[in-house]
Amino acid sequence: MDAELQIHEVRGAGATEVTVVVRCLRGPVRLGARFSLVRDTRAPIDLTVTGIVRYGRPDRAIDPVHSGLVTLRGTGGHELRPVVGEAGREVMPVIQGDNPAAP
Repeated sequence: MDAELQIHEVRGAGATEVTVVVRCLRGPVRLGARFSLVRDTRAPIDLTVTGIVRYGRPDRAIDPVHSGLVTLRGTGGHELRPVVGEAGREVMPVIQGDNPAAP
């Protein structure tokens, strides 16, 4: 898995689409990246990056340590909410997946 995003906030969620504020942990994460797993809970998801906004402008990728607004489409968006960890604190989910093949 060469793409990893930490979810900081869910901005909007529908049946098949979710928009989230993220921080890129591994990547860069490009449009079309497909996420299949929530790292800590091991929950399966099937979400594809359909939009990236950085600094208020659409972009094709988000690099590690940078934050942005990402739109994901597919199933499992409900798994992106924070969970309460062992210490009783909220833990922000990290999703893992793969980028599309380079052009």
